[in-house]
Amino acid sequence: MAFVDHRGEFEWRSRAQFFGEAARWGGLLESRGTGPGDVVVIVSVEPEFAATSVLATLQLGAIPLLVAPPAIQGVNSNLQKVLTHTIRKSGARLVLLSDGKIATGIDPAADETGADYITGADEFRAAPDREPPRVVCDATEIGGLQLTSGTTGFPRVCVWRHSSIVAALDGMADAMGVADDDICFNWTPLYHDMGLVNNFFLSLSEGMPLALMSPIEFIRKPALWLRALQDTRATVTWSPNFGYAVAAQRIRNEDVEGVRLDHVRGFWNAAERIHYETVREFHKKFEHLGVSWSQLKTNFGCAENIGGATFTAPGTELLVERVDSAALHGSGEARPLGDTAGEEGGDWIVGAGRAYPGMTLHIIGDDDKELPDGRVGRLALETPSRMDGYKEDASETEAALFGDWILTGDLGYTRDGELFWTGRDRERINLHGKKYDPSDFESVLLTIDGLRKGCFVAFGVDDKVQGTQTLVIIAEVENSVTTDQHKTLGNLVCRTIQVEVGVTIAELAFVAKGALTKTSSGKRRHRHFREMFVNGELELLYQTGVGRIG
Repeated sequence: MAFVDHRGEFEWRSRAQFFGEAARWGGLLESRGTGPGDVVVIVSVEPEFAATSVLATLQLGAIPLLVAPPAIQGVNSNLQKVLTHTIRKSGARLVLLSDGKIATGIDPAADETGADYITGADEFRAAPDREPPRVVCDATEIGGLQLTSGTTGFPRVCVWRHSSIVAALDGMADAMGVADDDICFNWTPLYHDMGLVNNFFLSLSEGMPLALMSPIEFIRKPALWLRALQDTRATVTWSPNFGYAVAAQRIRNEDVEGVRLDHVRGFWNAAERIHYETVREFHKKFEHLGVSWSQLKTNFGCAENIGGATFTAPGTELLVERVDSAALHGSGEARPLGDTAGEEGGDWIVGAGRAYPGMTLHIIGDDDKELPDGRVGRLALETPSRMDGYKEDASETEAALFGDWILTGDLGYTRDGELFWTGRDRERINLHGKKYDPSDFESVLLTIDGLRKGCFVAFGVDDKVQGTQTLVIIAEVENSVTTDQHKTLGNLVCRTIQVEVGVTIAELAFVAKGALTKTSSGKRRHRHFREMFVNGELELLYQTGVGRIG
């Protein structure tokens, strides 16, 4: 293990050293009454605290449940309420905070759940050395709990059993072609299942060296990521699509002078919609450092499946299709455009890979029957790594479990075994008979200066007069944009969406930086902010539109 600091410095620790440190931490947890089957809630964005806490919990046969610190979520965060909800629903008696009240936004004294708190790492560091406990859990016992995205209201709690976690890790290792000489580097937080499962658990189970860095440090200085890849000699790394966009936009050539990335065999892109423009820009920007197209990989996963489900196969390149926009949004048919059509027009869809060995993908229509290749429908997974259900939520569990399969809540289509993700079922916007996902507007919004990259929500509002929905987009603007510039910027956004996507924005609003907080896994809360907007609860800097929402 290694933990990379804000200067890019680190020191490798052996497995024995890391397990020994976790054992010391576990001694303190045990003294607070933690034992097999108990739930420990961990609130941390710091990788060393999070990783050591998780391992200490597992060594006791207890169950880790990670929650994102509210302070990093901005002014409209509901994560402090999420913490209280999570403690009560999980029955946790112990909460670990990596920092005090100022850093996390949590006041243990105000907690009405009765849970015990350990704040900061000082108490753990003072604990005496001891041998790692040797608690052996039955494969059918619960090994982890994970919050879902929580794009509206409170997130659900996925229940993971040890046997399912192991099945997920075995499938991922096979799909990725994990080798003895692989080294993993990760800056995504461990409260995100991509960070926890695809990186931390996978590295533990495979004996793969793992270097972790705080996501806060990545945002502050994204060049640290690429420099750390060289310095740690990492061969595998992960990031959501926005991370690749940030790297391409903000890293200067002088920031990575002397860096070589030829040794990285997998830049994995996952956790949100993968935009072809972003992938191309990242490749173009860092090709001179040794980044080849064959190194760029994609993955789809979800908490309900315990991490990664589909992967770009080893030795292959990611797949991209350009499909007819009218057919895609109208009839739900992904009709590829021929090479002679040129690059203008159409929707670029990036493949999310193939199912790991032992899993089968299914695309289901509204009649619950399977659809053929090229037809958009609901994604179902026939998988050995399926969650057990949502804790204390029978109705949502019943809706998600489709016989022996699981419905992920995602939309997409397959082509010769490859999954092409197109959106979220509950977030579809219906505009005059055509169906859009909020992410369909992202690639256009990314090109407009003055908007904060990736900080927007889009949703449909029912119009009973027209008998359809109308489109609302709310976006954060950069601090440098003045009030006098809002109207000009608004006109540009409306005009660009009309020209590039072919739809009219009925209502456009701008909000300040940090207003459109995301979920703990980095997903946009389109439905949550739809409710706030309709109820007049959002503080708007600017509002205009062709057809006002009344």
